[in-house]
Amino acid sequence: MTNAYWDRDRLSRKADADFLYNFLTGQHAKRKATGRTASYVLNVDADWGGGKSFFLEGLALDLEEKGHLVARINAWKDDHAPDPYVAIMAAIDKAFAPLIVKPGAVRKAWNVTKKSGGPIALRVGAAVVKGLAKRHVGLDFDELAAISDVGDDVSDVAETALDEGVAAAGKELERLFDASLDGLIKGFQKTERAMVDFRTKLANAIKSIDGQKKAPFFVLVDELDRCRPTYAVALLERVKHLFDVDGIIFVFATNSDQLQHSISGAYGPNFNGFRYLKRFFDRTYVFEKPSIDRLVEALVQSLPATKLSAPEGALAETIARGCESFGFDLRAVEHVIEMIDTVVTAWPHKLPADIVLLFALCSHFYQTGRAEWPSFEKDELMNWAFTRPGFRSDGRKTTITHSMRDIYIYECSVFRSIEQIMNSSRRSNRDDPTVTYADEVFAPEWRNREVTRNQPSIQTELLGMVANAGRMLSQQHQQ
Repeated sequence: MTNAYWDRDRLSRKADADFLYNFLTGQHAKRKATGRTASYVLNVDADWGGGKSFFLEGLALDLEEKGHLVARINAWKDDHAPDPYVAIMAAIDKAFAPLIVKPGAVRKAWNVTKKSGGPIALRVGAAVVKGLAKRHVGLDFDELAAISDVGDDVSDVAETALDEGVAAAGKELERLFDASLDGLIKGFQKTERAMVDFRTKLANAIKSIDGQKKAPFFVLVDELDRCRPTYAVALLERVKHLFDVDGIIFVFATNSDQLQHSISGAYGPNFNGFRYLKRFFDRTYVFEKPSIDRLVEALVQSLPATKLSAPEGALAETIARGCESFGFDLRAVEHVIEMIDTVVTAWPHKLPADIVLLFALCSHFYQTGRAEWPSFEKDELMNWAFTRPGFRSDGRKTTITHSMRDIYIYECSVFRSIEQIMNSSRRSNRDDPTVTYADEVFAPEWRNREVTRNQPSIQTELLGMVANAGRMLSQQHQQ
């Protein structure tokens, strides 16, 4: 049985989900059989707009349908939190919630886990980081006292050091650092014991769901590459040190290239972000780069095609070649086609809108945020074309190249009045594919009907409609 969610799958992500499910459950079983910790951390790597979030949601639904417990984490939404440990625990707590409504073994095991894990990240994680950072800029006795956990004695020593002058301060500071180091060691040992205890109890909590849910338990993490570098690193560290336990599998979806550069930028140009990330992931699975043609073909099916005109009727190919020429990634392709759909849905005329003019307007708006006719010299228009076998007017076979830039220039040069269109049509070479197509677009406006010759073509209305559609969609994408 396939959940209906995948009906919207345009990039073959369902096949990726099926393969990775079998791989991850196989890894869990293999590690368990060989006596290793039956955990795994997988990174799914794709560019922004590559369908990672769509994939993770589909995978989550598949896992739930197969009987697994699933926790979802959107790291970007949570990176305001002081420590990602809290966000991870909150997500797991939410996943466990339906299983602990009634008293029982699961509820007891999970409550014990939460109790044992409460002070871990906050006690040493935040305080030690503050202490180390402070040493780069100066000494702060209050913070040092907080991380050393040696009580009022440190504050007294610090006060004495300040009061008795430089000579006395040297001795007191030596004592202070001895005391603080001893406190740090004790704190580390205490925290290490707490971490071991937490991992044991977490493993027991996951084991307690056997019979109600299948093993393993999955935690899916999205949008890590959009987080602050320090938060992203902290989250990975928490997963490595606190959640590497039997029966739990993490699946991250990241733009690894962006994430490693972000981390390198935060820690300095000589920091190897790629090698650093490899510490945290058992394996990385790279999505195959999807075909723009396939995505466009799928998206074009939702367009009211009878309300659009395209050279040779090749609507999908015209748009696909345009997306390539403009260098759009998958997310941009979706946004531009969404804008085209909005305009065409509102198009008030019986005659179809021209996709060449409309795509040029929507693409330019996407790039600049301005509703205006793009310049004829715009670089992206240069290579927007496709070829087809065809016939000349005398019946001879030929190869026809449809240059969208030529069509765009020609249409813009005549569409401000019906009279210009009519005159140009009568004078033009009938073997010129640019003129032939433009005639298909404009001729129905004036042939066999009465028109006001100085009025513009209905195609000029596309500019205002793109402005309206752009404002609507821009607001939607900001939400």
